[in-house]
Amino acid sequence: MEDIVKITLWIPDQKSLNEVLSAATVNLDCGSPKRDADGNFKITLYASPEEAKKLTRLGFRHEVDERYGEVLAQRQTEVSKTDRFEGGKVKPEGLGDKR
Repeated sequence: MEDIVKITLWIPDQKSLNEVLSAATVNLDCGSPKRDADGNFKITLYASPEEAKKLTRLGFRHEVDERYGEVLAQRQTEVSKTDRFEGGKVKPEGLGDKR
């Protein structure tokens, strides 16, 4: 998990978005791209360090968080390994449908 880089890109149009997505193997953040005050699309991508370098070479404004994978690994240790539903014997509590 530590070899994941978070890349934020600002791109001007759909053609540029297609260029970015075809230049490297990446995962996209959830949701549609949002526009900033200048009208550029701001997108968040996740990739290996090698794929991130391909994107930064394209010349678009970008921010790269090379420690993102380390943070994910640290946060993963905070996740419980306990099966709070005891293999399906205990129903979830809350507002959702209970079946």
